[in-house]
Amino acid sequence: MATSSFAQKVTLTDLTGDVSIQGELLNFDGSHYMLRTFLRDLRLDASLMRCEGVACPADTIEVSEFRISGSKTLGEKLIPNLINAYGVNRLGTFGSVSRTQGQNGSVNYEVLSTSGDMIAGVDVAASNTTDGLSDLLQGNTAIALASRPARNRETRAFQEAGFGNIRATENEHIVALDGILLITSPDNPVRAITQQNAALAFAGRITNWSELGGPNQPINIYVRDDNSGTREVFDNLLMRPAGLQVSNNVRLASSDEALSQMVTNDPNGLGFTNFTNGSDASALAIEGVCGLQTPPNAFTIKTEEYPLTRLLYMYKSDQALPVHAKGLLDFTMSDTAQDLISEAGFINQSIRKTSIDNQGLRVASAVVANRDFETFPQLQEMIQQLISSERLSTTFRFETGSSRLDARAKDDIVRLAQLLSTDAYRNKEVVFVGFTDSIGNPELNRELSESRAQQVVDELLQENANLQSRVALRAIGYGEISPLGCNETNTGRRINRRVEVWVRDILARN
Repeated sequence: MATSSFAQKVTLTDLTGDVSIQGELLNFDGSHYMLRTFLRDLRLDASLMRCEGVACPADTIEVSEFRISGSKTLGEKLIPNLINAYGVNRLGTFGSVSRTQGQNGSVNYEVLSTSGDMIAGVDVAASNTTDGLSDLLQGNTAIALASRPARNRETRAFQEAGFGNIRATENEHIVALDGILLITSPDNPVRAITQQNAALAFAGRITNWSELGGPNQPINIYVRDDNSGTREVFDNLLMRPAGLQVSNNVRLASSDEALSQMVTNDPNGLGFTNFTNGSDASALAIEGVCGLQTPPNAFTIKTEEYPLTRLLYMYKSDQALPVHAKGLLDFTMSDTAQDLISEAGFINQSIRKTSIDNQGLRVASAVVANRDFETFPQLQEMIQQLISSERLSTTFRFETGSSRLDARAKDDIVRLAQLLSTDAYRNKEVVFVGFTDSIGNPELNRELSESRAQQVVDELLQENANLQSRVALRAIGYGEISPLGCNETNTGRRINRRVEVWVRDILARN
């Protein structure tokens, strides 16, 4: 098909939908476009681009078949919607998606063109995280779905097999967030519980609500079966850290939705479910050993301040992906997919904001935590800085024992840079506020927190150097004076090591 007779304007869009390039199509050789733009001529891989315009050659979309396996939570609730939307939003010749039952419980999806030809064939096997990562290691799947991070032994197995580090940024993709809620009936007066007491109750060591500040009534425990993804995360987040197991004297539910309804109808019920299936049940705040309480809501889950937050992942190895497997993965990480993630009942990674009024609990917690009179001037300074600001849900954290941003933070840098480039943030001041845990010297912690905040600013400017001409960027550190978790626990210390993002009008700057 090589020819030089095109010379007509077309638009080439990458499969993520994030980059579009217009120009004159000079040539198409079957695998690459030669495009003349006002800057220079470009040679672009046709398998990674969608061509729009009368000069576009026909049938340039590569056909590929692949398998996705792993977490039932993602495989059944989210992936089907993403496959359909990928066809609609990314493939110019899309007609429909057909669905048939595959072998061993899998489901086959075929993305069809308007003429009925298959563009992409996707076999989705929804089971559990362990099976998905095992399939990926054995080369039986292109993408593994996971409702937990890959374990150290799993990561080592990939490296030993020559498949690279699946925890690396290019291989580990955080798709969405969810929270494990501890739920009771709306008729139950208990509104908060410690993680330790919750674990003891589910283990059958605490059996009466009076031991939890409630009425003198027996606690009826409701749980999912051992094969449930929600149950696996519940055990990992709550039971195993306490060295306990769920009691045999429990009532099993066949689904998260059913469990939530059973607890709602039982004034003495206690159960767990994911954030999306809380239904009419009452979700308990988590109280730390130091007395700090964290309510379960979309904002505290987005910031990972709620202790029972879980991240949902897609993993690939260093092996090359089929073109539409890569396209679907890229689409999943795009802004377009965020609404789909919410519609599927998960918490997406779009950036929310909240006023200082809605952060009243954290301000009160900071006052309570700072019993040393010498720290009050710093606390007063912090509140003065933030009182006229709004907090964004983007919260940066670092790898344990490292100055490197974690996998989620690197993606958030891109999202934040895009948000701050919009007109809504022109002439605003963006304040990056660093905090630490209470381990170590307070003054050194304050220096460290400011250094980490400045590091985030530097990485943001590496992503988009033009931001400095649009918004004012400022880094501040307040060390350990505003804990959101209890420093007595590893989870609390991890929550406290963070860089928050606050936005205010330039006139509000002190």
